Amino acid sequence: MKNKLIPLIFAAAVCFSIRPALGFDRVYTMGDKIDSSPLIVYANVAEIRELTVNRKKAKDQEEIVGDYLYRLKVLEIVKGSPRIKEINVIQSPEFRADPRYFTEGQNVIAFLRPNSLSGKFLSRYRLPRMSYYECFANKQGAVAVSDSSREFYLGSIKKYISAKRAKRSRRAAEWASLLENAPDELKENALLELSTKAYYPALNTFVRHLGEENLTSLAYKNLKNFPPDSLEARLDSLMKFQKSDSRLVKVNLLKLVSHIHDDKVFKFLQRSLKDDKFEVRATAAKSLEGWTDKKAVKSLKKALNDDDDYVRNAAYEVLIKQGFKIEKNEGFRYKILQEPGKKN
Repeated sequence: MKNKLIPLIFAAAVCFSIRPALGFDRVYTMGDKIDSSPLIVYANVAEIRELTVNRKKAKDQEEIVGDYLYRLKVLEIVKGSPRIKEINVIQSPEFRADPRYFTEGQNVIAFLRPNSLSGKFLSRYRLPRMSYYECFANKQGAVAVSDSSREFYLGSIKKYISAKRAKRSRRAAEWASLLENAPDELKENALLELSTKAYYPALNTFVRHLGEENLTSLAYKNLKNFPPDSLEARLDSLMKFQKSDSRLVKVNLLKLVSHIHDDKVFKFLQRSLKDDKFEVRATAAKSLEGWTDKKAVKSLKKALNDDDDYVRNAAYEVLIKQGFKIEKNEGFRYKILQEPGKKN
């Protein structure tokens, strides 16, 4: 059944990937918001006005609720004109049913862009002609911050902007600095920027992030750029993650250390073939491709009878590469016909 679903899942993934990105459909990273917002401010929400309009359609009918106007008192400009002292933000008319973006009195980091309001809209709500803004991707453009987290967020955003503008010779070092103390969203951007080639000064940092479920895949993308001897020197640090509860962490660790021929690695591969998550078992089977000793072959032969067809298929592919002749039966069941070096 699982194999019949694969084409359907793939087709669905393709359909979603070609849909236009809409503000409410897509989750933007903080890096996306920084890049796309011409104005980023740290501000206090000084006033909230609910914009309403009266319509006399029936007796005792209440006024129709419209949109929100927020007046933000600028405390610091992070990106944009330093002369701006106050900002008026309109909650998009298209999404007026959504909860309010801000709470009066709170301090926020707002990712903003100009809002081109029509004359009809201004007239309807009796608004003066002046500059208005809207939050980038609607509510995603508002981040409430406390006094204790203010410097953390503002400093990280400034580091990101600095890294984007840095000279090529300094760029990698600036991205790496974001990996030490920044929101995970910006760490994702930094890991992605650093993933094109091995950046040795951040090697230990990449190893550390391999154990974090939300960053492990990007950390793996960086670590696979390094030669096996560099990773072998840090094997003890890497193997600390073998007890992780995260499926992703275990899968990435298996792919990373499988080329290191060490007893600790082999025992990890063996244990992983008994993991309760089929993705871990399948990756462990694939990772035994370079291991041709009797114990490894014996484990792969056992994996041919695993309950999961992905695991069985992974073991089949590895054994075929090692010279086994195997018959594939209906239902992805396998029968060894001949082993390398042995006669029927």
